[in-house]
Amino acid sequence: MFTFIDTLDDLAFLNKELTQKPHIGIDTEFRRTTKDNMKLALLQVNDEEEIYLIDAIQIKDPGEHASFLFSDSVIKILHSCKEDLEAIFAWTNKELVNIFDTQIANSFLDGEYTIGYQGLVEQELGIVLDKNETRSNWIRRPLSDSQLKYAALDVEYLIHLYKFQKEELSKSNKMIWLEQDIQRLLRLTFNPSKSVIELERSMSRAQEAELLQRFNFIVDTISDQEGINPTLFFSKKLQKDFLRLVLNKGLDMACDEITAWRSNLIRDRLLDLLK
Repeated sequence: MFTFIDTLDDLAFLNKELTQKPHIGIDTEFRRTTKDNMKLALLQVNDEEEIYLIDAIQIKDPGEHASFLFSDSVIKILHSCKEDLEAIFAWTNKELVNIFDTQIANSFLDGEYTIGYQGLVEQELGIVLDKNETRSNWIRRPLSDSQLKYAALDVEYLIHLYKFQKEELSKSNKMIWLEQDIQRLLRLTFNPSKSVIELERSMSRAQEAELLQRFNFIVDTISDQEGINPTLFFSKKLQKDFLRLVLNKGLDMACDEITAWRSNLIRDRLLDLLK
């Protein structure tokens, strides 16, 4: 069951409660027409006691009454959060903080890199969720009972996943790795100009292909040793961009463009590769 929030007064009351919670599950429903045109339609929140569906169409401007989203003391649990970050920013003009992403966490636990929320719930909890409203019109009002049920289920199990994943990540000291990746994701989402510019090859195509093959072997070996998804660690595109940056700008500068945990795992192996 859920509580529907469609007035600013109700949101203000809820906000006071949510800012006292240690963690909450969050999802969004939105409409995107272009890369830069996004409109938040619904914000779903699970505080472990109740689920709330916040109508961002009726509450056009939350003002200060969505401060729970930007509290350093409240962990926001999401799945594949990039578009959720953008949708919430479109509604509030503020960047979400203190985030835990269950899709990224799954990859740190040697899981599938792009697994969806429904797939992860089925994998970890054995529960099959309805996907019928995936492409629904979330802007139109009133929302149907089927839409509301679907929206509520999208946050029903986030906290369950979070607790399990947090425990597993802590066993292998990977929580700091996750936090570094979240910070990188935030930077690339809201400051894309800071991302690495693709560089031209500085050697023949055959030479680069051979180096990349050896680099990929290193990535696969480390991923297997650490129990992480190789695409999360170093995707094929990141391998190419990183190698070109190393050859053009040097290893130190290249390592500055990736997270510290990646640099620590790859640096010595890459030095040996380039000798």
